[in-house]
Amino acid sequence: MNTKPTNGYCATAGCTNGIGKKRAQYGHLVCKACGELNAREARLGWCVAIPYSKGAYQLITDSADLSNTNPKQTRGMK
Repeated sequence: MNTKPTNGYCATAGCTNGIGKKRAQYGHLVCKACGELNAREARLGWCVAIPYSKGAYQLITDSADLSNTNPKQTRGMK
């Protein structure tokens, strides 16, 4: 991701959308559409789960950790 000032335009390569004054004031460097695409791509790589019955929510980024968190199998699954 580009971190240099963009003169009010999206920092994503090939995008010509404007960022907007409020978004620029908050420090955003990409437009809403590109930001949504980046967030959707990033969201595919993690999930939030409760690995133990009375535990706290945890961020899980490795799918092997997710499959090992609850060793009990549900009925009908082998």
